[in-house]
Amino acid sequence: MQQEQKELLQALYEEYESGLRWMAFKRNIPECEVDDMVQETFWKFMDAYKEKALNWDITERKAKLVNILRNCCHDYHRRLKRKGTISTDSESYQTEYGIMKDQMAGDISDNLIADETAARIRQYIDEMKPEWKEVATLFMIEKRPLTEVCEILDISNAACRMRISRIRKYLRERLGD
Repeated sequence: MQQEQKELLQALYEEYESGLRWMAFKRNIPECEVDDMVQETFWKFMDAYKEKALNWDITERKAKLVNILRNCCHDYHRRLKRKGTISTDSESYQTEYGIMKDQMAGDISDNLIADETAARIRQYIDEMKPEWKEVATLFMIEKRPLTEVCEILDISNAACRMRISRIRKYLRERLGD
């Protein structure tokens, strides 16, 4: 079993290392940090999914690696923001949102409505209390699991669920239907 895991890690690394490096670089990770970010991605993947990953197809493995890298990039930028080295404007969000929007397919009017709604939601989230804003960003925008949000913010599961409930109520009141 241990040998299969080592072979899987080696195969995954050879297959996806260059793509993950490119993705990290495109997410504004400094070139000197990209290798560490990619290594951390593979480390977290094997730590979390080592036995399950043997039974997954290539698509599932790739999706998990990309998701882990994305979360690592967000964590990196969040750490920098706390240190005060990144401006507080939302240019990085707008850039990332613009890329996702360009990749979306469908009717233009549907996309416009979705864009307006997303912008309104983002505005409402930006106006929230800081403790709500952190939970909303991690749980609702970044789609992180509840346990991970609790760990990052160092709050109890019950407190986190209560904030999510209040955030949803707050957004429903502002957005209507």
